Amino acid sequence: MSVHDHLRHIVEFAQDLIYYCDLEGRFTYVNRAAARVMGYAEAELVGRHYLTLVHPDFQSRAAEFYQSQVRERMPASYFEFVALTKAGHSIWIGQHVQLVQDGPNLVGVHAIARDITHQKTIEEKLRKSEAHYRSLIQGAAYGMYRTTMAGEILDANPALARMLGYGSVDELRRHRMSDVWVSVADRTAAIAENADREYGTADVRWRRKDGSTMIVHLSARRVELEDGSTGFEGIAEDVTERHALEEQLRRSQRMEAVGRLARGVAHDFNNVLAAIIGSGDLLQMQLSENDPARVEAMEIQKAAERGASLTRRLLTFARSQIVEAEVVDLETAVPTRAGALQRAAGGGVEIRIATRGRPTPVRIEPGQLEQVLLNLVANARDAMGPAGGAVDIVVDAVSLDVKSAASYPGLPAGDYARISVHDTGGGIAPSMQAHVFEPFFTTKDPAKGAGLGLSIVYSVAKDAGGTVTFTSTPGRGTTFELLLPLVPTP
Repeated sequence: MSVHDHLRHIVEFAQDLIYYCDLEGRFTYVNRAAARVMGYAEAELVGRHYLTLVHPDFQSRAAEFYQSQVRERMPASYFEFVALTKAGHSIWIGQHVQLVQDGPNLVGVHAIARDITHQKTIEEKLRKSEAHYRSLIQGAAYGMYRTTMAGEILDANPALARMLGYGSVDELRRHRMSDVWVSVADRTAAIAENADREYGTADVRWRRKDGSTMIVHLSARRVELEDGSTGFEGIAEDVTERHALEEQLRRSQRMEAVGRLARGVAHDFNNVLAAIIGSGDLLQMQLSENDPARVEAMEIQKAAERGASLTRRLLTFARSQIVEAEVVDLETAVPTRAGALQRAAGGGVEIRIATRGRPTPVRIEPGQLEQVLLNLVANARDAMGPAGGAVDIVVDAVSLDVKSAASYPGLPAGDYARISVHDTGGGIAPSMQAHVFEPFFTTKDPAKGAGLGLSIVYSVAKDAGGTVTFTSTPGRGTTFELLLPLVPTP
């Protein structure tokens, strides 16, 4: 067999589609594979225009592509298109076309093509799978991200950008995880703690774009990145509100337990004090004015009366006293108590009261309102110490939507009256802030306070359907906010 015959045999029996076309685009030769794949006899294809085998959706593109190749004398090209078999079936063809020249003259083209339908089917399935995966990630309610070990944010979904307060994923990617974590040391510790685990979970503190902090439940794993280095993939859920509600529940349970104990103790103690006070009265009646023992009897009675005052506060905290709530307009009720508040604060403290000039009616027992104000002012006075300072009391109204209500755990969205009490003291140490509303918790000398003032404020606020919160920065003072539901006005 000659070399020519040998080459012809290779072409004839090749598994790829091989053919020649003249410059008009008509087949001058097709091999057996081309005829078999297209479902024609070889003789049926010779003289036929190649575009008659191209699916109508691809004919214009194929014609433009190959006309451009001939016009610009591009030696070789590759093009993928859908062809139609004689039976009308669609198949994908991937085709390499080369120009055939006789000296300087272009005389035709020859092509080597392959049925790539199976490959295209796999690619389409992969594309749909990737689109589904991308849609799942992009539309997820939880934040998802991928970072390097050093903290570079490689990718994230829109939910994470929204959670952190960024306008887009691209804006978020311009930052690093060191901008997201409140404490970089915490991130380093979390990585070290989970070094030997495939997955790690933790509740951590992150920082939003506006600087506010949040608590996220983080689930992350180590992955190998495209460059072979190690990175992380994580899912973040904002659990700030859940944590606040859980803490509120724990606080309420603690205070309820202490309240039940206080209620029982207060009633029993009242009975004891009643006997002491009565006996003190009898002693004073029996002793002459000049009797030295009379002074001691008076001191006994004073001490018993102070104890009775304490039991009254215990009963208020324990909510065992029946109170008659009524509609009170804070706009006028708070300023009218300015004198009493100033006397409670003392000479070294200036009480400043500001209102907004519009009614703020709430439903509360007036005596409890006064007790709340006195307790908050006394707390502010003690926080400022002997040096004194100013206490600003502001009365206004606020409308809370679902998002803003999350800052006040347990409060539904709605309209509220707000009393803000701000002092210029040294602030509350972070380690103590979680205990502020706990009964009997105090940083003062036991002789100067029982630690019930803020607990009573909390209890009264809850009974009135509201809440009390505070913000404090060491060295910059503390602000307590009492929120009570506004009573609708006709």
